[in-house]
Amino acid sequence: MCEMKTFSLHDWNDVRLLLACAEHGGFAGAASALGLDQTTVSRRIANLETAVGRPLFNRRRSGATPTAVGLVLLEEARSLRALVSRFEETMTGLRTQPPDSVSIGASEGLLTYTLIPVLLRSSVTPQPIDQTLIRTELPNLTFTTALDRADIAVVLTSLGDVPPVGGAVRVRRIGVVHFVPAAAPSFLRDNRAIAAFDDLADMPLVDVGVYRSLRSLDAWNGLLARSDDRSVSLPTSALAHKAVVEGRGISILPSYSHFYERRAVRIDVPAPDLAASLWLVAHEDRLREPSVRGLYDLLARMFIESPWFRERQ
Repeated sequence: MCEMKTFSLHDWNDVRLLLACAEHGGFAGAASALGLDQTTVSRRIANLETAVGRPLFNRRRSGATPTAVGLVLLEEARSLRALVSRFEETMTGLRTQPPDSVSIGASEGLLTYTLIPVLLRSSVTPQPIDQTLIRTELPNLTFTTALDRADIAVVLTSLGDVPPVGGAVRVRRIGVVHFVPAAAPSFLRDNRAIAAFDDLADMPLVDVGVYRSLRSLDAWNGLLARSDDRSVSLPTSALAHKAVVEGRGISILPSYSHFYERRAVRIDVPAPDLAASLWLVAHEDRLREPSVRGLYDLLARMFIESPWFRERQ
């Protein structure tokens, strides 16, 4: 018994050619409509007929008309053309529709004092990243502290550590956040005995819990351990920030905090290097969306070009 060979369609243009021959009354009309020569049309129709094993057209001097077998294929070809047309219309619609919202995840402090003011262009004061780099309209933005739910996350880790992510995730290092001990001027006037970094252990300290997990802040966390009876631990950076400007104690703030907060000043004593690595994290699937990829690249450039996020200051 002879095994029947399965036919596979490799080129949508063969379907278009079949339709054109039927709708333009023959091979010459199809050749003219499709911008082909008649010899090419004849050869490609002959190839289809060889694959089917039956004639698809009755050839006459006046043109060509479909055979019964040809009519069966034409019915399917018209259905396929309708599907292709819908597919193309859907692609066009996706290209022209407004981009979806893009969510950005980061710590409360980074969102509140840097990312939101810059990206929403709501700040009238200088910022550590340059908002003039925003040269096109941004997509609709939402912000969250739930990093695992964000399209793009800005993540802090200990120096030398990589964010603990897995799967098809793009991770890019974009700089270093440097921290300095800071307090309200009124607090420093009342506590003039600070001559060295270790003296801070004898002062009321304001602890932001998220920093305890960063090994590269161990010098600061060691002071907190020695100052337990005088320190206050607060769950968010906003509350810690409020406690500092109210003169309740000393905390560490990013080295660029003077851009957004004039009510706290750097304590002028030699201090160990207090820093954390800064990363951009996004899933590859979301980066295929142009609005997400564009914002990912923009954020990377903003941080990388800023002098405030370099290895050394």
